[in-house]
Amino acid sequence: MPNRITRIGKQLLSSLLTISIYGLISYFLTVWLIGYSLVYAYLGNLALIVMVLTFDALMLRWYESDTFIARAKEHKDGERALRKLHQQVEGSVSFKTDLYLFYIFLLVASQIIEFNPALIGEEMGSFIFATRYSILLLVAIDMLIKQFTEDGERTRALSEKIGKELVD
Repeated sequence: MPNRITRIGKQLLSSLLTISIYGLISYFLTVWLIGYSLVYAYLGNLALIVMVLTFDALMLRWYESDTFIARAKEHKDGERALRKLHQQVEGSVSFKTDLYLFYIFLLVASQIIEFNPALIGEEMGSFIFATRYSILLLVAIDMLIKQFTEDGERTRALSEKIGKELVD
């Protein structure tokens, strides 16, 4: 039980750190773009979400690849490197999960601020206004990526099946 509590604590700490860094990047990017146009801020936030989801998917594929494991084993202390990697993977969640959590917090904050706008300054209000519906974009983009992946796997399997029939 204490081991599980420690792991959950590490995951929460890692998530809070990740959310904080992403939140700061998102905030400064959005506030900067709001200076030009609210539409630019909205599109900039959309681009940031797409970039982060793409990066997360690529990193997960890299970690899952045989090449990555082989390179870790080739390291001068391969077993230690794999053990450390195992601990890191076990003690973390995907960035996509952190991103969902960030936008849920933002959505809740936007509702609270809508009830009492005096709680925050103008810049923070503009940031929340420009990004509060980003969770909907995040869900839509995530579902679209998932659908493309499933479609790709399905068409590859169908192509292989048809290819085998052509050979026979």
